[in-house]
Amino acid sequence: MTSTSSNNGRTPQPQGLMPNPEQLRALTHPIRLRLLGILRLNGSATATDLARMTGLNTGSTSYHLRILAKYGFIEKDTKLSSGRKLFWKARQLYNVIDAPSEKSPNAEDELDAASGFMQVAASELSRQILQAASTWKSMDSTWQDISTMSDYAMLLTPEEADSIASQVQGILFDAMKRHPLVHWKNIDGADDGTVRGSDDCTAEQGGESGHTPASAPDSSIAGQAEGPNRSRAIAMQFHLFPVAQDLLR
Repeated sequence: MTSTSSNNGRTPQPQGLMPNPEQLRALTHPIRLRLLGILRLNGSATATDLARMTGLNTGSTSYHLRILAKYGFIEKDTKLSSGRKLFWKARQLYNVIDAPSEKSPNAEDELDAASGFMQVAASELSRQILQAASTWKSMDSTWQDISTMSDYAMLLTPEEADSIASQVQGILFDAMKRHPLVHWKNIDGADDGTVRGSDDCTAEQGGESGHTPASAPDSSIAGQAEGPNRSRAIAMQFHLFPVAQDLLR
């Protein structure tokens, strides 16, 4: 799951991380973003598991997993790890990216980090959309009927756009609470309404939005349930951007 939009002062939801610029730059890499998304969506996995899922070699996945751990996005799953077999799990369900305040002394650095991350996240989301579209024809007809790729255009002020985004975000977060992924049920802090801040992780310990839950799920792996009426992992992506001016001419 990948959060790329601004929080704009809204109350963050549980199970999220507010990355600082250094963490965002560490995550601004297509492989790391994909690996984190798989762990968030599928649960714990080893570097070998992730290599098999993505077609990468184990050396590559191991390297990028260590970087994700260094900056606090993932951690060792002590319940599953044994000996040299190391399982990794995500520490948060998504990222919350706040638009930097113009008064912040680090505003330019924060803006650069967020912009770089959004571009990589957009590329990863595009990959997922293309992958989903390529498999749509082979889906069960029940899932074909409910799948959608919609585009809505309207003329709004910033305040009106913010209000609509808040309403959509509220619906999605409520659905996430009522229908959580299995491995995110009953985790510590799931119901306390807090977000783990960037201060929760350090380099020593191994250490997205506001509008959308964050690193991205991989549709080739998630939700491979049998039968049309079985529950499947669903990716609902929400994007809100002003239309480029040259498209309006």
